[in-house]
Amino acid sequence: MNVRQIAIIGGALIIAGGAFMWLRGQAGSNQAAMAPGPAMVQAPSKNQVLTAKRDLMVGERIAPDSLGWQDWPDTGATSVAFFVQSKNPDAIKSFENGIVRQEMVAGEPVTDKKIVAVGAETSSMAALLTPGMRATSVIVTPESGVAGFVLPNDRVDIVVTRELQVQANGQSRAQTVSSTILENVRVLAIDQTVSQVKDQKSIAGSTATVELTASDAERLRLADKLGDISLMLRGYADAAGPTLARVDSPVMAQPLPEAVPRSTAQNTTVPTAASPIPISNAPSQPVAGQQTASAVKVYRGGQ
Repeated sequence: MNVRQIAIIGGALIIAGGAFMWLRGQAGSNQAAMAPGPAMVQAPSKNQVLTAKRDLMVGERIAPDSLGWQDWPDTGATSVAFFVQSKNPDAIKSFENGIVRQEMVAGEPVTDKKIVAVGAETSSMAALLTPGMRATSVIVTPESGVAGFVLPNDRVDIVVTRELQVQANGQSRAQTVSSTILENVRVLAIDQTVSQVKDQKSIAGSTATVELTASDAERLRLADKLGDISLMLRGYADAAGPTLARVDSPVMAQPLPEAVPRSTAQNTTVPTAASPIPISNAPSQPVAGQQTASAVKVYRGGQ
């Protein structure tokens, strides 16, 4: 192979290598042009949503620093119940002096169901009431109020203990009976306390305010006149569902039917709820010359 041939082959290799490098550079430029830069990536849009700036307890008044606007991703699924600043610019002012109806944590969006917009002079109790319900109070003691462990927003059963006159074998004698008249009743307040203070274990109050329908409130007022009222605390697992009234509670009946003679049955003088008894608004009167039995509170758990 002479020098001329070697020069031709070498020149061809140089040209081929240059062409390869040029094509490689062109391909890299095209990919860089097609790839979006940082400025081309579109950031998700955000809304300014009204949220709680700190933890808010039930019954608390809304202060100027209680609420604030917070960025909220606009993914198309933003709840229509939220207050967006672009649509409700005066929402914070409208909720001023409002009452917290449902407990909220910091950063939680505000809705109409969680805060009631009221005036500065409006009662917090009126704002906490469920529409259509009434608030009524009963006197409790440490014994009848579960030793102070009943707190606002707990659920209780209400028990009445009273003395009735039982007709047996033509004779009248006193009989103390106890029965539940209302189940799953919401406690609104203990004395003047309408919200549970953080880490507070109990409230030793003398008055419990509960939420009832108008007819159930009347029933409770009658029961309070007839006998002693006691509360039975329900666990969280048993607190779901509506308030129930036992319209056939034997403790509300007067008089009791004639008892079965003791010769045929022992301790069967108290009728069961399975046999409804007409209700009378007049409390029983003790028989003249007869000693009245001492009142006894009977607590029955698990109801």
